[in-house]
Amino acid sequence: MISNINKKINDFLCGQIVSKECFDDLKNVATYTDFDLKIMTWFRFIQNYEIIGWRNKLVTKKICNILKKGQKLHFYSLFCPSYLKGNGAVGFRKDDVGNTTKNGILKLKESVDETRKIGFLCDNPEAIFFDLALEQPDKTTKMIDDLYINIENFKKYIPKDMEFYMLSQKFPELKDIIGYFGIELSPLPVDDIILNRIIERGSKFYELFGWNKEMIIKRSKTIASSEAIVGTFIRYRMADAIMVYTPTMLERAQIYSGKKQNDPLPIIIPKK
Repeated sequence: MISNINKKINDFLCGQIVSKECFDDLKNVATYTDFDLKIMTWFRFIQNYEIIGWRNKLVTKKICNILKKGQKLHFYSLFCPSYLKGNGAVGFRKDDVGNTTKNGILKLKESVDETRKIGFLCDNPEAIFFDLALEQPDKTTKMIDDLYINIENFKKYIPKDMEFYMLSQKFPELKDIIGYFGIELSPLPVDDIILNRIIERGSKFYELFGWNKEMIIKRSKTIASSEAIVGTFIRYRMADAIMVYTPTMLERAQIYSGKKQNDPLPIIIPKK
């Protein structure tokens, strides 16, 4: 015999067939929100929009609690500089920004546009440029003028209904805490499982620069520390904001929650 909640979800889906994973996800949403139809509709949109398997129950519950408040929603994304690629390449692109960046801006805008269509009020989303913890800072800090060219190129793609901030502008304290060189904390603010995933996944990226294993491990520890600190600032300064994750290295999304994986930041990861 089909339970009442299963029947309500089937009625909500109007006979549409979905995977067991999506169905179970909707059951969780229904439980967390007392079957709020607008929130159920939003999560159905997200299911079709996101990369499946990266949003766990804790993130789902966190987002549900935000949506239930009935306040204006706030979405944001973090964007890294566009670096030159190639064996031994150092520096920032000055001609344009990469496709990952362009796609990320589009996904941030789409997320807000679709959320508004469902009936939620939203602030203008924020595109936050991660101008700290630079790659190869011993060399790239000597190319800061090129970084600002990269930033100006980035801003050309920001639509009128989207706000732009540099990370160092959004949270000025981070200039002293992290700076251009980043920081490596001891102990690290993430567990070994997450760190090893970052090292493994990052190896494929950093091979484009001709890096060796030692360089990759050191950079991964700096990323883990620096981004976890940024996540702490977001947690307390943007408590009810929802991140639209745009980088290609999906494993790094967990870093922003640091040691609080049981109380993760609300993050959605759209399909590329």
